[in-house]
Amino acid sequence: MKRIAFVLFGILLMGAVIPQTSALSVTEQDGISPTLIMTLTYFYYRNYNALLPEFNATYQKALELGVDNETLSQAMSLYANATLFMEKATNFSVGGNVLASLGSYRVMILVRNAYFYLRDAISVLTKAMENETTVT
Repeated sequence: MKRIAFVLFGILLMGAVIPQTSALSVTEQDGISPTLIMTLTYFYYRNYNALLPEFNATYQKALELGVDNETLSQAMSLYANATLFMEKATNFSVGGNVLASLGSYRVMILVRNAYFYLRDAISVLTKAMENETTVT
């Protein structure tokens, strides 16, 4: 718990030190603060990277259980979309580093989409594996 609080505190401090550069103009009047954008970008980026090993393990297990090719293709398509969105986020980031562009609204949207696609890919595989184990 202390580690999470320390990370969030660090993100808040970075918001005070790092200048906010963004392709889209977001102001406090819009109800979205630069600190909120930074926090959300970091949250989605961290969770995307945390899900990558889980996706690989789940995909391998789905292969071992004999999940049908259509489901595997659907999961790989979602994974490809996630990878594409993360590549776009990296391209829009300062120096190709997402963490250097935490205050960018555009980067936050791209990283968020990457996270959702990866999460959906894992969900597709998990549901298919549950169906395989109940049928067998």
